[in-house]
Amino acid sequence: MSDGARMDDEVAEAAAGEPPATGSGAVSRLEDRLLGGKRELTRKEAAASAGVSTKMLRKFWRALGLPRIPDGQAAYTHNDVAALAGTATMVTDGIVDEETAVALLRAVGQTTDRLTVWQMETLVEYLSDTKGRSENDARAEAVELFDRLVEPMQSLLDYAWRRNLANSLGRLSVNVEEGLAMENRTGWYDSAMPLARVVGFVDMVSYTRLSQQLEPRQLAFMVKRFQDLAYNVVASGGGRVIKTVGDEVFFAAETPMSGAQISMTLMERIRADDLLPKARLGFAWGKVLSRMGDIFGSTVNLAARLTAVTEPGTVLTDWDTAQVLARSDAYAFGARRALSLQGLGEVSVVEMTRGTAGALDLDLDDGIGEELGGI
Repeated sequence: MSDGARMDDEVAEAAAGEPPATGSGAVSRLEDRLLGGKRELTRKEAAASAGVSTKMLRKFWRALGLPRIPDGQAAYTHNDVAALAGTATMVTDGIVDEETAVALLRAVGQTTDRLTVWQMETLVEYLSDTKGRSENDARAEAVELFDRLVEPMQSLLDYAWRRNLANSLGRLSVNVEEGLAMENRTGWYDSAMPLARVVGFVDMVSYTRLSQQLEPRQLAFMVKRFQDLAYNVVASGGGRVIKTVGDEVFFAAETPMSGAQISMTLMERIRADDLLPKARLGFAWGKVLSRMGDIFGSTVNLAARLTAVTEPGTVLTDWDTAQVLARSDAYAFGARRALSLQGLGEVSVVEMTRGTAGALDLDLDDGIGEELGGI
């Protein structure tokens, strides 16, 4: 095993809950600091100290996405006990039931798992690309950097969670019923869903071909630039990025007008960016189901299908969404046409362009990343 691969394993084990390999003093010291002490309690001892059953501890551990620990192994710390006891208190105090508490834990576990991997990759890339370190040296030095970043990153995480929670609470006051005009929808429309949202997808054209032509670093630059732009535009428009998958960004907004503004601005910014290929964008207004940070329903399916059939460089929506937006002249719509969309049947669609709506006020750095030749 190479030094870089061994360091990968040790860092992953330290983050996931397994003891690091011997001989890595830096990782071991950082792990003790992160965990708040040595692993000295077995499952039974940790559960007893927290005042819960071992079954509850297993649920807690599994919800956080941490690896299984064999019975009898001293692998838990007193910080683990405190976290478990705090979670149990939410249930015993009647704030939420056990199923909901586990769901809240799962949200934290899945999010922080992706977050820590993302942050580690970012530091390694910074050290290798910007500082010129070899890959092995970059991975080793990243551990030392994290030792200095624990406190500021922990404070930032707490701040960001509070800020985003406040922002989410603010969305609850949005009058999503205004201008729904959903009573005329038929066929694919799923009226039983509880939430009204604009759902949109934007993806890069010819991504597969480009991924075969570009060097890995160039491809990574292009994807990062695309995703950074999408995140900034969606956030500026009051929406939320649901997920990104390589060349595609899935977003949602609270009202038809904000969804249209985000969609139009995204397309205009991508068109104006010489370092990005053309893109397609489809969006729709309708009811959705929100679970585990994701959203589901036929409105999501419609937006995805619209994106797949629209022409590069254009924005496509369905006729019913266009009718809601056409109550003002903020946006203009092309000729209505019928398309047969997989799983939805025949749907009337229209291309959208900007009307009298002003441009979304953006505060973006047009020089995202360093320009790389050959894109």
